[in-house]
Amino acid sequence: MCSGKFKILIIFTVVLLSSVCFAEDKVIVDLKGCIERAVKFHPELGEYKQDIEIYKAKLSEAQAAVFPQIELMALAGPSPEARKEAISPEIRTDVKSTTINGVFGMITMQLLQPIYTFGKISGYKKAAQGGIKVSEAELEKKRSEIILKTKELYWSLSMIRDLRMLANEIKDELEKAIKRTEEDLKKDIPSTDELTLYKLKTYLGEVKRNLNEIDKNEAIIIEALKFMTGTPQNTKLEIITEPLKYEEAYIRPDELIAKAFQLRPEMIQIKEGLKAKQALVDVEKSNFYPQIFFLIKGSLAGATNRDRIHNPYISDPLNDSMLAAVVGMKLNIDFGITKGKVREARIEYQKILEKKKLAEQGIPVQIMKAYYELEEATKSARDMEDAYQNAKKWLITAQANLDMGLGETKDLADAVLAYATTRVNHLKALYNQKMAIANLLQASGLDREREVK
Repeated sequence: MCSGKFKILIIFTVVLLSSVCFAEDKVIVDLKGCIERAVKFHPELGEYKQDIEIYKAKLSEAQAAVFPQIELMALAGPSPEARKEAISPEIRTDVKSTTINGVFGMITMQLLQPIYTFGKISGYKKAAQGGIKVSEAELEKKRSEIILKTKELYWSLSMIRDLRMLANEIKDELEKAIKRTEEDLKKDIPSTDELTLYKLKTYLGEVKRNLNEIDKNEAIIIEALKFMTGTPQNTKLEIITEPLKYEEAYIRPDELIAKAFQLRPEMIQIKEGLKAKQALVDVEKSNFYPQIFFLIKGSLAGATNRDRIHNPYISDPLNDSMLAAVVGMKLNIDFGITKGKVREARIEYQKILEKKKLAEQGIPVQIMKAYYELEEATKSARDMEDAYQNAKKWLITAQANLDMGLGETKDLADAVLAYATTRVNHLKALYNQKMAIANLLQASGLDREREVK
């Protein structure tokens, strides 16, 4: 008996552990959660983050340029024989040796410390710092696009689910009407005809088709949101949606334009891009001036078949040592190359200035366009709200008249069709208003500053 209970306990434990091991992970998010995950985990953001790292590496390179640069070299090879006896008292210079019976080794060292570069190093630093900020602004621009796309998918999902509720509601009404019509036809009630029955069944078939399409579209949107939020495929994403509702929007466009010039990533890119390009102009101009440096240079060499000669006037590169410390100056003189590079850098700076002009003129237009679209969407949503409420009253009245024997089935069918059509247009108007708000927030740069709506 005990062994039987023990076996049951083992089986229960194995089943429990299996269910834990293979249980599907679940992520539950609302709109705010979708946006937070999207701006953090979206697969496309990795590329933009690497651009920032590239400029950080360039900054490290520029910062390191102020430190000494040390070059070490080691050489080894065959050595021609050379002895002291080959040097005559009158210092012969025609002595030649063709006997290679040894090897030599040599180590050379050079330490170069920049002293003054006329703005070259500081220019590279400023350019790299500007590049980091430009790349960070580009990342924010991409995040802004991701926020807008996430809102579009979220509110599309919300509308799809509202449409499913409507379709199920209409389906129930049509099925009731069909059943009632079939019963009235059996009773030979004069106000009922087969044409109305066929019409109702046609509507019902169309509603069922729409429900199938709604299921497909919901699955596609959820998969798209899984991609946007970086959710693994083996993880279930459960999205809590809010029903679409009318929203009063009081926004002054002049305030948004002023905000946009401060918050838009494009404006930050232009501001920092101008600094970076000016720094690169200064870098190229520094090439007109000498680079002043401190240099330590030394070498140590020895050969197996050579005598060391202690004479300052005689140098043997294969069997000698040397160490020197000097202050030097280096100037590259060309005939137009540096001038051309300076001109090219200035043109790049001018290109950013042209972008600045375009942005200063284009951003207000973009904001006003988004503002007028929101204004139109808000009016349409308000008008369709009234139309929907009236269509709902129409449907309720048609149902009541039919229940009291004062109406006909075809009147109910017309009311159901009008209600369905009006409600669909109402939901589309509410969706358009939500997206108009989202577009205006993005155009003004407020989409990441303002609390998610």
